[in-house]
Formats: sequence, C-alpha cells, structure tokens
Amino acid sequence: MEKIPMLCFPHAGAGKLYYSKWRTEFTDAIDWNVVQYPLREQRMRTPMPPTVAELAENIFAEFADIFRRTYVIWGHSMGSVIGYEVARLCQDRLDNPPLVFFSSGASAPSRARFAHVADLDTSEGFRDVLHRYGGVSKEHLRDPDFMTYFAPIIEADLRLLGGYQDMTFDKLRCPVALMMGRSDTATTDMWQRYTDHPLEVTEFDGGHFFLDEHRSAMASLMESQVESLSPGSKGTAERVRETAVLREIR
Repeated sequence: MEKIPMLCFPHAGAGKLYYSKWRTEFTDAIDWNVVQYPLREQRMRTPMPPTVAELAENIFAEFADIFRRTYVIWGHSMGSVIGYEVARLCQDRLDNPPLVFFSSGASAPSRARFAHVADLDTSEGFRDVLHRYGGVSKEHLRDPDFMTYFAPIIEADLRLLGGYQDMTFDKLRCPVALMMGRSDTATTDMWQRYTDHPLEVTEFDGGHFFLDEHRSAMASLMESQVESLSPGSKGTAERVRETAVLREIR
C-alpha cells in the first residue's frame, strides 16, 4: 500500500526540529513531511515573503509533486492558516484538495489574524506578546542566545499573520477535523463555513500548546481518520454518517 504524505505546517517560530519527534508517532502508512518556513534552521538566510499568500505560493511550488497525489494537511496555530491557503491553491489549480484537512489550536482563517502587531515594535511589548502566546519559557526569555536566534523568527511570523485575514470563506472540498485545547483561546466559531462536510472537533486538556502533551493521541486520531478516508476504504459520506451516529450514541 502506498504511503500517504502528511504535510505538517508548524506554528509561529517553529520548524522541522520542533516537529521531528512526531515522525515516530505514525506507522509506515504515513509519509511524514514538515514544511520549513524561511528564516529558520537550514533556511536561515532565506527571507520571509511579505504575505501569507506569497508564502503559500512558494510552498505550493515546492511540494507540487506531492499535491498531485493523495495527501493530507495538518497545521497548528499559524500553520493552520498557511495550510489552508496552500490547500486552496491545490484545490483551485490542481482540482485536488487534501484527503482531509487537520487544524489544531487555531480559529477559522477569518478570525486567525494576529491583532497585536503594534506590540512587536518595542522589546517590552514583544516580550509581553511571547508571554501571552505561550510556548516560550521565562528562562528562554532571559537567555540572550535564545532571543538572538528565535526573536526575529517569531516576530517575522507574527507580522506575517498580522497582515492576513480571510474574508472569502472559500470552502475546502474535503472533511475538516479540528483539535482544540480546552484552555486555549482559539475557537471553533466560523470553521463550519469552510467545508460542506460535518465539522469534526476533538478537545484535549491544555492550552495553546496542548499538542506537546497529547502527541500520541493526536497522531493516532489523525492516522485513523486518514485510514478511513483512504482510497479503497469506505466512502467519505458513509464514514461521516457513521461518525455522526457514534457521537449521538456517546
């Protein structure tokens, strides 16, 4: 059986290294790929495009061979926005949406804009943003080496997200499955406008970075859904109906 590529779109400030441990959580049925944005790790000298749309175009071109096949997209936080824009390109230009679109820790694209760009203009404001955003410990905030490397990356990512807001509500022609932290500020509001399939929502204990504590459970959930939607399995409509019945029973 041919492996199904899963493309992981990291959150702001993160790259391949952060998500490297996820590879071991999936079976050999999943071809694990992490999209590497500019400014980090081996792409330190690659400038960040000025808009999410341009970044999506670059990623679309980079993974064009994969996007012509059966594939899956998962994005966490900012990665959900970028993944959605890439999925739209695949759908519009290749007539090939993802098998399923997974989003975690993210509000719908119409509500995902970073609204505190002005706070990034001062060092104090930037630290306040990092404190609210989470994922960066107090020790790291006091570490000059850490801040020298990561601060420009996180700032560029957040400014990129600050210039984005979707108002088209283009629907993906595939199921959309959300994974949310019960203590996170991200919401499921408006997500149903992005698919005609019943919206699937799974909640986990934790805040915005609940994925760090629930890696195995999330990977199992995603792979199970990919398997049920894969060519040769039950049809999407049938599987969605069964899922709805199970939830009513629970």
